[in-house]
Amino acid sequence: MYQALYRKYRPKSFDDVVDQKYIIETLKNSILNDKISHAYMFFGPRGIGKTTVAKIFARAVNCTNNSNGNPCEKCDSCIASAEKECVDIIEIDAASNNGVDEIREIKSKVNLVPNSLKYKVYIIDEVHMLTAGAFNALLKTLEEPPKHVIFILATTDPQKVSSTIISRCQCFSFKRISDDCNVNRLREISDLEKIEIDDETLKQISIYSDGGLRDSLSTLDKLSSYKNGKITVEDFYEINDMISKSDLEDFYKIIISNDIKQMILKLDKFYASGKNIVEIMNQFLIFLKDKIVDYYLSGTNIDVYRTEKLLVKLNENMFELKKASKPYIYVEILLLDYINSIGNSNKIISREIISNDESLGNSSTSVNENSIAEVDGGSDSVDKVNDEPNSIDDSINVDESVNEEKNVSIGINAVESDLDYLHKLMSVRVHNVLALASKVEKNADLAKINGLNDYVFDQKIGYIVSEILNGTLRASSENGMIISYEYQSVVDQNLNNLESIMEVYSKITTTDKKIVFITDEEWENEKKKYIEFTKSGNKYKIEEEPVVEAKTIVDTPEVQESKSNFADFGDIVEIN
Repeated sequence: MYQALYRKYRPKSFDDVVDQKYIIETLKNSILNDKISHAYMFFGPRGIGKTTVAKIFARAVNCTNNSNGNPCEKCDSCIASAEKECVDIIEIDAASNNGVDEIREIKSKVNLVPNSLKYKVYIIDEVHMLTAGAFNALLKTLEEPPKHVIFILATTDPQKVSSTIISRCQCFSFKRISDDCNVNRLREISDLEKIEIDDETLKQISIYSDGGLRDSLSTLDKLSSYKNGKITVEDFYEINDMISKSDLEDFYKIIISNDIKQMILKLDKFYASGKNIVEIMNQFLIFLKDKIVDYYLSGTNIDVYRTEKLLVKLNENMFELKKASKPYIYVEILLLDYINSIGNSNKIISREIISNDESLGNSSTSVNENSIAEVDGGSDSVDKVNDEPNSIDDSINVDESVNEEKNVSIGINAVESDLDYLHKLMSVRVHNVLALASKVEKNADLAKINGLNDYVFDQKIGYIVSEILNGTLRASSENGMIISYEYQSVVDQNLNNLESIMEVYSKITTTDKKIVFITDEEWENEKKKYIEFTKSGNKYKIEEEPVVEAKTIVDTPEVQESKSNFADFGDIVEIN
């Protein structure tokens, strides 16, 4: 009987697990040093190895001849634990066994010594599905289990798990598998299975799976059944109701150039092909994101303002699109509304000098009439500024001594003083968090942050939530947490929208923590300074946060658009 690839190539040892290095090393060391906890919690997205690691760990703690923390697969314990009928390793699906009675049954048997193994291991999958009564029934047992019992709880939604349960476990946050690791593993398996497939297709599979290796292998499995010969990216698009990159590029240019007729014809073509418009729009969102990122990293000439507006427009309506009875009509009306709003706006602020590319609807000799030219961060001059009376320049209040200057900087430079203040604030907060930091707080915050995944497609706050999820939680204390990012531009964007982000986080998690945004490089530097300070015998004192008068910017719609993409998400007071 044929065995699915994700089952056939499921890891049998810790060394086979992909892209969860720190978790694997921690678990292996705990086995080697005999520091086994009574309860663990594994949380993270689906298909990234939580249950697999739990099974490996259950075998490894019982192995009598483990090799560097891995189960040897040869001893009697390993052979016994690998058998389905092994009574000492109990797997429970909380999705279907979520009541008080099931937990009471565990309690009644938990004191019984293992039949043949050293430890009796309970693996409870999808633990967030347990009822409130079941959680309460489990609590006492989880708090004081017999020495021969280990609990491993796994969940994709830690936000729904009782905090009293979380506090009694060693928590491990499993991350989405990186595209590089995903592709490398797919390539290994493709070669072993003699599946002809190019690297571009493997990359698209990885992106499509959103960090889940199990989903990637399922897609590869489906493709290998679909085509006997060499598998191409076109095959991948076809089998997943997606469209090619060239079609996406054409679709993008049509929309950006405000060509309503061609836009409708393109949608009609998609409809005639029978493809799923929701999948196409998901694909288009990734395409737009890549466009914007490419601009900020390389300065590629695209209309960033329009592209960002389009991305926001689609993202905030994805939830409604998925529920629409006629999704193609919904998309058509949505894009018509976008084109109309862009075409009729006389106050559009562009973040870069508009390209002369005719495909974007610009002439070779003029600047887009609706744009304001970008101010180069390294230049003192403004190339061209729209001279409308209500332009953003007129919306900035500056000190009287410089009020006569007409070429006032716009965009990011307009809020330089605000950013300076915010960077000083972050520096103080970093040390204040580190002074009271603890692993317990960090694990609790990790669980809460992972719970934000439920709000990614929220119409109002999805983009804000994504910004939090895209960072790395470095440290947490009772009053604050530090999140770092690779790029300074991302940090600056989040700082400019600090109040909105903190408001959203506070309302979702029902906590009131101060958030620190810094770059990865800054984090390493600040951490080093703090460690050196404390090693010298000094005791860090909590600093008062600086109070700096920043330049005031009139809260007009134009300024809000210039300062932040988050303004496009409207009122965030109420969270659906």
